[in-house]
Amino acid sequence: MANLHLNFRSDMLMRSVYPRVFLPDYNDWNDVPPPYRTLYFLHGYSGGALETATFTNFALYAAVHGIAIVMIDGDNSFYVDDALPIYDEQRNAYYSRYVGEEIVEVTRKLLPLSHRREDTFIAGISMGGYGALINGLRYSDTFSKIGMLSPALGMYPENGKMQPGSPLHRESMLALLGDPEHYHGSYRDYEAAMRKALEKPQDMPRLFLACGTEDPLVYQAGRDFAHRMQAEGAPMTYYEAQGGHDHVFWKHAMKPLCEFLTAKGGK
Repeated sequence: MANLHLNFRSDMLMRSVYPRVFLPDYNDWNDVPPPYRTLYFLHGYSGGALETATFTNFALYAAVHGIAIVMIDGDNSFYVDDALPIYDEQRNAYYSRYVGEEIVEVTRKLLPLSHRREDTFIAGISMGGYGALINGLRYSDTFSKIGMLSPALGMYPENGKMQPGSPLHRESMLALLGDPEHYHGSYRDYEAAMRKALEKPQDMPRLFLACGTEDPLVYQAGRDFAHRMQAEGAPMTYYEAQGGHDHVFWKHAMKPLCEFLTAKGGK
C-alpha cells in the first residue's frame, strides 16, 4: 500500500493543492489489479484530508478492498463554485469543478487509476457528504456511486432561519450557497438535483447514506431524505447504527460504505 502526497497547481483554485492518495497493492489482501477503482473523498466542515485519513483508517480500507482513495482538501467551501457568478473570476474558487473535473483528470494522468465510470466513486462526511451528493449528481457521467456519511442536508436557511443546532451562521450559508434566487433549482440545491436525476433513474449514480442514531445535527434530515428517495425510486441504500456526528461513527461506517462501493452491479 502506498501513501502518496501530491502537489500541483490547480487552475480551478489558482493555487497549489496537496491531495493525499492511498494506493493499494496487488497482493494477498486483495486480488484487484491496476488500474484501480477510485474513491474521491471529501472531508467535513472545519476538517481536513490529513485529519480525516488519520481517524478513519483509509490506508486499511484501500488495502483490503483494492481501491484507491484520493483525499481532497476543500476548506470550508461545501465543495461548490462561488454562489454568485459575478465573483467567480475574481475569487477563483471553483471547488465543484475542482472536485468533478480537475482532480479526476490530474490523478488519472499521474496514477494507475481506472478511467471507467463504473470504477469511479465520490463520498464524504458531513459537509463532504453534501458535496459528494451535489457533485456526484452534477458529474454523473464521471461518478457511478455516491457515498454520504452523516451528510449536511437541510442546512440551507429556508425562510431566513437556520436548522436548530446548526453550528453554521445564516450569512455564511447564504454566501456559500447563494440567496434563494440563485440557490433553488441550481446544482447546489440537492433536492432539485435529485428530482432531475429521478427523471432517468436508470442512469443516475447509486447512492449510499449512513447516519448515527445519536447524531443531533443530521440524523433526522438524513433518515427522512433517504427514505423519501427510496419511496420515489432512487437507487438508495440506507444504513444507520448507534453513533454521533463524529469520527468514531464515520470509522465504523467506512466498512459498509466500501462494501457498497465494491459490490457488483449497478451503473
